[in-house]
Order: sequence, then structure tokens, then C-alpha cells
Amino acid sequence: MNSPIVIFSYNRPKHINKLLNTIIKNEINKNNKIYLFCDGPKNTIDKKKIDIIKKIIEKKKIIFHYKIFRKKNLGLSKNIIDGVSYVLKKHSKCIVLEDDLVINKNCLKFMNLMLIKLKDNKDFGSVSAHSYIDEYKTSKEFDFYITKRHCSWCWGTWSRVWNKIEWNKIDYTKHFSNDNEIKNFSLGGKDLNLLLWGNYKKIINSWAIRFNYFCSKKKLNSFQPRFSMIRNDGRDFTGTHEKFSFSKNKRYDFSPKISSTKNIFFRTLRSAQIDSYIKNKHRRSFKLLIRFFLENKRIL
Repeated sequence: MNSPIVIFSYNRPKHINKLLNTIIKNEINKNNKIYLFCDGPKNTIDKKKIDIIKKIIEKKKIIFHYKIFRKKNLGLSKNIIDGVSYVLKKHSKCIVLEDDLVINKNCLKFMNLMLIKLKDNKDFGSVSAHSYIDEYKTSKEFDFYITKRHCSWCWGTWSRVWNKIEWNKIDYTKHFSNDNEIKNFSLGGKDLNLLLWGNYKKIINSWAIRFNYFCSKKKLNSFQPRFSMIRNDGRDFTGTHEKFSFSKNKRYDFSPKISSTKNIFFRTLRSAQIDSYIKNKHRRSFKLLIRFFLENKRIL
């Protein structure tokens, strides 16, 4: 059975309209139940934008299995944790999309197939249609790769993973006093430990860093395409958490041979070079680094 699609929205009607248009171009059947969780307004301007979103949704040729427009603003992290938890109590897997994404016409097919293919594979914690290695240069030809780092852009997971996470019971003190734990977590990116510390100190509030931390502790990998099948259009000053970027026109038309999952691992690469590339690609936040240094008198 295909995975339910879970959409998270807030106050960006132009973005959700674009995302829904690209979803329509994908093959969706009745087994792809669609859920929508729209966070509540912080002010009257937000309320007007959310009212526009409601009208956009009504006009789309998409059947929503479940829609909720929250009365209060929960924030992105809580909205996603609560929304995905709701869905994964009813289903064994799901695909998650935020409103600032656009996806190509084969994206959902890829996500569906891989969530089915890997559902019982205890080596994996997620699938994503985003690629961290678009610009990675290599002579090797492959369609997919395996990474230690889990992505929050067009991703999917299983109830066997998500429902075991204790979101508010991370022993931060134990982690940051153990050099081996710090080293192991940094294998997914140089920025991960600093982001975890920022979450610990409530400087940021991130579900994604806690998800990455859980998967790292459980040695769970992520399965991703060689090139991106999605693009993030939210880096235009409209988002709460995204920084501005000039890479808006990035290509996202990669379409691997996904008619069957029979021989998919023959076209999948796992290498120390890719791990190192992804680790070094993700740089630490300078602001967080300064705050950490001032408090701890050392560099993380």
C-alpha cells in the first residue's frame, strides 16, 4: 500500500499553491491518503494568509483525507512532531512535505517505492528525495546513495522508527561529556553537535536535529537519490527558519530508473568519500559557535 502524504503549511499561500500544483503532476492513487496540518496564526496578517490558503486548497483537484488548521501557533517543530505522530499511529509509513518545496513528477513514485522496499530493513531510518551530493564530482555512475545524515526536505520514515523517539528525554549532559558520542554524531556533519547544543539551550527548536540524533544513536542510515528530485523555494525571506539563498533555480529533474525496486541496490553507492563530503559540506553556524565558545571556552 502506498504511503500517506503529510503536508505542513503555515502562512505562505504562494508556496503551498506551487507545492500542490507539483503534487498534482505526480501519480497519486486512493492509497496515498493526503493529510494537511496548517499551523495557527501569530497575528491578523497570518490569519488573512491562512484564509487564502484555505481557498487555494478548496480549488485544487486534490482529495484531502484529513485537514487541520490549528487555532494556536505551535511552531514548526511541534506542528511536525504532533502531525507525523498522528499519522504514524494510523499508518506504518509516511511521506512528509513542507509548503516551501516543489517536487518533480517522479518524486512520490520514488518515495513510495523506497518506503515499501526498506520497510523491514533495520539499517534505515529514513528516505529523502533531496540529495546532499548534487555537486559531488566522481567518475562512478550510480542512481542512489546511502548517508548517515537524514534530511528534512521531502522525507519519509516508518512508525517502527518514529514512534520510538522520546523527543524530550535526550540526555544532553551525557552526550556532551562523552568525546566518542560527539565524534560519532559529527560523522553526519560538522554542524550536528552544535545544532544539538543549540536545541539543548533552547536557542533553536528543531525536530530535525533530534531525529538525526536518534538515528545516529541507533545507527540508522538514510537512502537518497544521486541528484535532487525536489527544490526548496522557501529561501526568499518568507520563511521563519530558512535563510536567504541565491540557489532558487537549482535543477530538480532527476528521474532514476524506479519502475522496479528489484535491482535497486546494484545502483546504490555507499562510500567513505561521500560520507566525508557530506560531513564537511555542512558548516557550523558562526553565531551558535560564538555562543558555545563564550559559555564553554572551547570549540565544539
